[in-house]
Amino acid sequence: MSSAAGQPSGPSTGSSPRYAADRPFPRGYTAPPQERRAVADAHTTRLWWSTAAAVVDHAVIAAVVMGCAWPVLWTGRHLVAGLAAAGCGAVLLGRQFRALECLAHEASHFNWARDHRRLNDLLATVLACVPTGSRLAVYRASHLRHHGRFGTRDDPDLANYRRFALEELDRTSVRAFARDALSRMPAYRRRWRETSGGPGRLPVLPFGWAVLLAIAPAGIVWGSWSAAFAAAGVWLLGYGVLLPVVRFLGECNEHVYTGSQTVFDATVSNLGLLQRLLIHPHGDGYHTVHHLWPGVPHHRIRNLHRRLTANDPEGYTARLRHRTKFLSSPVRGLRPKGRTSR
Repeated sequence: MSSAAGQPSGPSTGSSPRYAADRPFPRGYTAPPQERRAVADAHTTRLWWSTAAAVVDHAVIAAVVMGCAWPVLWTGRHLVAGLAAAGCGAVLLGRQFRALECLAHEASHFNWARDHRRLNDLLATVLACVPTGSRLAVYRASHLRHHGRFGTRDDPDLANYRRFALEELDRTSVRAFARDALSRMPAYRRRWRETSGGPGRLPVLPFGWAVLLAIAPAGIVWGSWSAAFAAAGVWLLGYGVLLPVVRFLGECNEHVYTGSQTVFDATVSNLGLLQRLLIHPHGDGYHTVHHLWPGVPHHRIRNLHRRLTANDPEGYTARLRHRTKFLSSPVRGLRPKGRTSR
């Protein structure tokens, strides 16, 4: 590690003259002519689909909080069971809150409803931003700078990669990675609040949302104030502890700026099954396609990736930078599958 957590660090190789340049990186990829209609069609949004995805995420969060409240409540003779339930529930909650953050990210690109932007923002604010403690307008301003000024001094993600030396995380073992990641977490959390407009030190709005959705219902269902307090503890562990960890694990794997000169080369797709299920929900793992076409919504991005993998073996498949295991370094080239048609 070349710098302490939270301090700026330059590129480790110095091999790219465009690292933190004044001009944004070029895209570095153009879809084949026969695939351009499919790319255009993939930009179609479905408000009901994104809304339903958020509602399902809410339902899972409520079920996890309420379900874990009972074993956590009776920890007198079953301490191990209570702690195990709280831990497993917190991991699931971290994943589910991250899923809502991914839907807020979708809304920042108007990928819920491109033709009804006020409705896009209203539903995303209520269903995704309030539960996760972010403000859509603040997050959108920062995130669209990342896309529009990619690789320049104005790119907030590049600033994070340099400040926290994310490309230099020790991936030789789980223990080494955890040590490096945890040393960066306090400063990383402060930075996230700056770029997302989070509610400061106390998550008032997310907690109010949790009380209505899961904590009060847990007390009613189990008939005990203690159950409500147990539910609040599980929620706090998931939201306050696991969510920042899952967020960090996702964001530290999305780019390799050093040595890259195009958006295509600097972006990493995380395609492993566990990555897609736990760390990159709602298509967030197909990050290369997202940076090439940010207007492709989450429910269409996987199919577009598969089309390009099958139908552009030289331009896309052989060049794609990706990883399938969390601690592995990204590699280039996928095995092409059979060709697909519209």
